[in-house]
Amino acid sequence: MSNKFWDDTDRLVFLRERANNLFHHDAQGDLTSRRAYTWVPPFDIFEMEGEIIVRADIPGVRLEDISVVVEGENVITIKGERKPGHSDREYFHCMERSFGRFMRSFKLPDATDIDAIRVVLSDGVLSVSIPKTGS
Repeated sequence: MSNKFWDDTDRLVFLRERANNLFHHDAQGDLTSRRAYTWVPPFDIFEMEGEIIVRADIPGVRLEDISVVVEGENVITIKGERKPGHSDREYFHCMERSFGRFMRSFKLPDATDIDAIRVVLSDGVLSVSIPKTGS
């Protein structure tokens, strides 16, 4: 006789692991260390006439700590790091903000001009504009 609670829990754990694996592969498909990337900022991807926009909320990240690269089959990879910026003299009563490295990769449509990508960081929002080609 099986216990429905444990059967359902096993299924949820399996699904969570599968979902985690989807987001922890680099552009070449290799599984990355889960310790290497410690947080995942929220991303939006949308299309406007003439361009595709990728936006991420990354307050506290400096532009020099961000890398935007397109490799392989039009896969854009955005990496960065938010550093804690606190000293050894601080004593936290509560610390809920995430710090560390992040990485996300997205497949772009073929009809994009990857040589004309524009990257802007303003008020903690990263905007990556990828122009579309006519084809």
